Amino acid sequence: MTMKKILVVDDDKSIRLVLSTALSRSGFLVKTSATTAGFWSLLNDDKFDVMITDVGLPDGDTLDVLPKIQALNPKMKIIVISAKSTLITAVRAEKKGAFYYFPKPFDLDELIGLVNKTFDISGLLDQKQLVESENLVSDKPSLYESGPIIGKSKNMQDTYKIIARLIKSNIIVLINGEIGTGKKLLAKSIHDLTFSSKNKFIKLNIKNFKIINEELSLYLNDKTHNSLYINDLKNLDGGTIFIDQVCEGSLSEQNELLNFLENFNLINNQYSQNAINTRIIVTSKKDLIKLVEKGEFREDLYYKLNVMPIYLPPLRKRLEDIPSLINYFINIFNVKNNSQLSIDELSLNFLKTYHWPGNIQELRNLIERLSLSISNDKITVSDVKEHLKNSFEINENDENLTLENLIEKRISKLMSSFKDNSANMNVYDEFIRTMEKPLIENILNYTRGNQIKASSILGLNRNTLRKKISELGVTVRKVRKNSL
Repeated sequence: MTMKKILVVDDDKSIRLVLSTALSRSGFLVKTSATTAGFWSLLNDDKFDVMITDVGLPDGDTLDVLPKIQALNPKMKIIVISAKSTLITAVRAEKKGAFYYFPKPFDLDELIGLVNKTFDISGLLDQKQLVESENLVSDKPSLYESGPIIGKSKNMQDTYKIIARLIKSNIIVLINGEIGTGKKLLAKSIHDLTFSSKNKFIKLNIKNFKIINEELSLYLNDKTHNSLYINDLKNLDGGTIFIDQVCEGSLSEQNELLNFLENFNLINNQYSQNAINTRIIVTSKKDLIKLVEKGEFREDLYYKLNVMPIYLPPLRKRLEDIPSLINYFINIFNVKNNSQLSIDELSLNFLKTYHWPGNIQELRNLIERLSLSISNDKITVSDVKEHLKNSFEINENDENLTLENLIEKRISKLMSSFKDNSANMNVYDEFIRTMEKPLIENILNYTRGNQIKASSILGLNRNTLRKKISELGVTVRKVRKNSL
């Protein structure tokens, strides 16, 4: 059997070596190049089955010539790898004809697996052009490298891939994430990446759908009937309907939304001239499947909405993105305030230890406050601590607060008090002691002082429990049932 040919293009010699070695061991015939001039020479001399290429090469941007590469060899699958791990890079790769996009650093096994997969499905894809090269998206870093769309973390890279794939369709998108993670901005970005500037982005509230359905019913029976809602829906023609926080609707309001979704297709298909019809994007700050289990959200509506779910992680789960986000916000306020604000390394490291209950919105607000209040051009740790000191207080009504969050916040508060001699502190033992005492006290109160039951609940030997009661100074109060 003829060996499959792979072309690897990257200006980093180590990456070329690693990829060529791994692919050769997998049974492929591999050739490499470090420049655009080099890969054009190879492509003109030979036919390759797969091309793995970096974007930024010393003599050009590979994405700019992807359509020409496809024209030269339409059956060759192109896998793009890039250290510029932004949403716009993923979208450009998808729109210009890439078979798949991988951010750097990539998982080698995953990449080799994808190469093998291309040959498994090549028979299905040979007659199908994955991406049209028309209507290409221009680079708009000011929009698409902002807020929740900044980041090189694994969570954000997965999000980029999903967005790049769905912009060619009109399937319903469900964006989940805590308050402040940027769900609205992401929804608007998906709209802008999919449609032209003339297409509308209409915001609707789940509480309005009873009225909207009444208007739709009148319109379906009488095409001369018109209203503000009907006029907007008729003239969407490929735009976006954005429904924020569907989790806040009552069961009856959820039923109205479900009816709307089922009836809207009639108008959408009748009036839209766009190849990609109107897309519906909904958001939720709560886990809808948990609401379904509690009977607080309609199961049929959940499955109607959960076609393409996108999860925006809280900022505490993507701490490596904080420096990029901070620099972005600093640049915004430098332009706005005609200033030259910057931040020192100690402050960046400190901000990575904070819990961020308000997520990206809280970070943006912090940088804006600092830009207006500090007297010098360099943000220091003392500046940050001064403006965050009230944020360490715990809000027990915070619906996003979990035991893990609570512990994280207390650790952050502890670390904020560290002095230069902190290296000599026995932090681990001190923190465990602090956690153990209230835990044991509360369990003993629950068991009314019964140490046998308490040791069973705690998963401790009874003698171990007695020892800890003594060491920690736990007060054991025995309570009789008839005294309650």
